[in-house]
Amino acid sequence: MIERMLNESINGLSPKVPFQPEDAASVARLILDSMKTSGRVYHNMQHVFDISKTMKDPILELSALFHDVIYYSIDKSFQGEQAKALEGVVLGVDGSHGQPQELILALEFEDPIAELVVRLYGFEPGKPLPKLGTNEFLSAVIGVRVLEKWLSVPQLMQIATCIEATIPFRPISEDGKTPMDRLYDRLKLVCPDQSEEWLVHTVRMAAVTANCDLCSFDSNDRDFFLDSSWKLIPEARPVLLEEDCPLMEYYNECFALEGRTKFLKGAVPKIFQSFRQAPSDEEMAAKQAKTHENLKVMSEYALVRMLQLMVLVEFVKVMGEDPASIPLRPLLRMTLPEVTSPTAENESPMGLTAEEQAEVRNWLVCGRRACFSWDPAISPLGAYLYDSLGPKGIASAVEVGKNQKPGSHELLKVLPKDVVTTIASSLGAVLPDRAEKFSQVPEKLGILAQ
Repeated sequence: MIERMLNESINGLSPKVPFQPEDAASVARLILDSMKTSGRVYHNMQHVFDISKTMKDPILELSALFHDVIYYSIDKSFQGEQAKALEGVVLGVDGSHGQPQELILALEFEDPIAELVVRLYGFEPGKPLPKLGTNEFLSAVIGVRVLEKWLSVPQLMQIATCIEATIPFRPISEDGKTPMDRLYDRLKLVCPDQSEEWLVHTVRMAAVTANCDLCSFDSNDRDFFLDSSWKLIPEARPVLLEEDCPLMEYYNECFALEGRTKFLKGAVPKIFQSFRQAPSDEEMAAKQAKTHENLKVMSEYALVRMLQLMVLVEFVKVMGEDPASIPLRPLLRMTLPEVTSPTAENESPMGLTAEEQAEVRNWLVCGRRACFSWDPAISPLGAYLYDSLGPKGIASAVEVGKNQKPGSHELLKVLPKDVVTTIASSLGAVLPDRAEKFSQVPEKLGILAQ
């Protein structure tokens, strides 16, 4: 599929020299190898295919193919072909493995195309690359250097511009300019011979690229949004991908996810890009409204998952063991009996409708669309808690868990007694060597089965 996209896009741009089948295979291999490193769960080829579904313009498709070939914080090093494409642009790029090192931009550039990209991105030669925009800049450099054999300079600069627009969450500047306004200003300086029509068209294509890159946020397919959000979790906490990952890592990640979601809710106006009413104000408002709705529904699902991890950690602590040494994965696959009388749907503290609450419950009971080795699609304990407590009870229990005094185990004490005893029994089934300890937890808490 990558070769087909390359063939159609490059040949659709009247290449300077023929784009041969062996060329397509070589470029496709570079892209695929870049996107399949072990730490990538979200930023992989499926992401490229997802965001390019509605792209019809060859420049947009090529931008999508190259926009994430570098993700330095995840990859932590450069592959041989990547390092070769970055020679003379970034100092210290040798393709070695290990911890990420500081990347410094070269002081001078022999390659005029690379220099144009540096100026377009507003970076300063001889200085360290900034945290924000480094991945996009390096991806653009690789893209234009790989494609310059076939494409013209204006076409290459359009690709670099589209990739620049995918730098996320940038604010309006003090002079009232949006990221796309500032991009237009730099593009005009870098490409002074291009017409105003070309400049505007290019930046509008860049806004399209940026919005496609984050298309899950305003998607009407909420399963796609949830799966996209969940795929990002192990990229932020790679230890989750390890078979023996301890329980405490996912517990901590639930709190980190809560913080990121809070940030995203406040950053909604920065997610999507527009340039000179493309998209229009009305279209942008609709994108933002849908994003708020998707974040709200996902937040309730995430809150249930947080309570699930809180409960598991409390059980382990009551047993006198360390949740940093208990394996996570068996605990996520425990089975629990169906709640015979689920708590009637009640008002959600997050303002979810009854239909949205049913959607959350379906994710817990029937599963997300995507299943991962580190987190199964279904969440038996989450579903059991949701049915037993309802949305209000979930939110209330989480607050108790957050505010309880160390060693008080108030969270388990406020849960219904039968819930605690049922969970204790189910935990013993997945960790039989600790079954007796789990069975003693209710007694230690002063809880007797009703």
